[in-house]
Amino acid sequence: MGGSCHSRRYSASCEGPIPARSPCGDGVRSGGSAEGWRPVRSNLEKTEDTIGVRLTVLGSGSAGNATLLQDGDQRVLIDVGLSYREVVRRLESIGVPAATVGAVVITHAHGDHTRGAGLFSRRHEVPVYATLKTRAIWKGADVARWGDLQCDATTKICGFRFVTFEVSHDAAAETVAFCIESSNGDIGFATDLGVVTETLRTKFRSCRLIVMESNHARDLLQVGPYSQRMKARIAGERGHLSNEELALFVGKHLGRSVECLVLAHLSRVNNTPELAAMTCREALDVAGRSDVRVLVAHQDCVAESVELGLVFHGNPADMHIQRQQTLPF
Repeated sequence: MGGSCHSRRYSASCEGPIPARSPCGDGVRSGGSAEGWRPVRSNLEKTEDTIGVRLTVLGSGSAGNATLLQDGDQRVLIDVGLSYREVVRRLESIGVPAATVGAVVITHAHGDHTRGAGLFSRRHEVPVYATLKTRAIWKGADVARWGDLQCDATTKICGFRFVTFEVSHDAAAETVAFCIESSNGDIGFATDLGVVTETLRTKFRSCRLIVMESNHARDLLQVGPYSQRMKARIAGERGHLSNEELALFVGKHLGRSVECLVLAHLSRVNNTPELAAMTCREALDVAGRSDVRVLVAHQDCVAESVELGLVFHGNPADMHIQRQQTLPF
């Protein structure tokens, strides 16, 4: 099913399937270089008239997940696992009226990814994109209308092309991740997965920005308060990705085009932002990727926005023009 992107303030076309600095103030951001001419920038204050695609994690963790993706006046929410009131509040805190969001995209049917999605869809008359398996088990899902996601297919949503593929996680239905094709390059998005597959490595190789799970530190999980059954579930191939598993991915398989990593879905019991960032940063440095920025998403507050600047295709002698248009970090 397709439909049109609803917006009371803006107009943006949606099509169907096609075969600010973090207020948490923890200072967890590391690495990166101001050199180069395909910059990614963050810590933005303006929400209008900016150049490039912007991604903002509104909240990430077992208590609720939501991410805003925008390109000019076209806006998409990936997951709405926060309450309707809370997601609206967080959108407004970065200057984005909820009524300007054109669509909701759901990764899987767990409550921490769907809690506020139905009400958000009804209040703002926007489509909710989900796979048929997810829709079939999403209890009480009363939405304005459905949009169809299919694994191993591409769906155009509000100017973005969502390349959808399945990942290993213990949702009752399938869990999906995305390689999102945008006007400023590709974005990888995988926040709930137990193992990194060859499919994910291949899909994310072209990405400039990757949002990926870094749920727990293995040692902290093992000595933590959870039951042995819960520990086994989290550490299993259908559970959640550890700091160490993410570090292995970024150290050995990260594409050369990646400029920024956003660590997501951190456990508040078995991880810390500092530990997750340090583990990732060390793997990048060993791999000679000190150019890659590392940011951490938060459960209780909006994370720092990341904006993909214009990709420069002209004469390298004109690089200074590009830098004037889009500042690096």
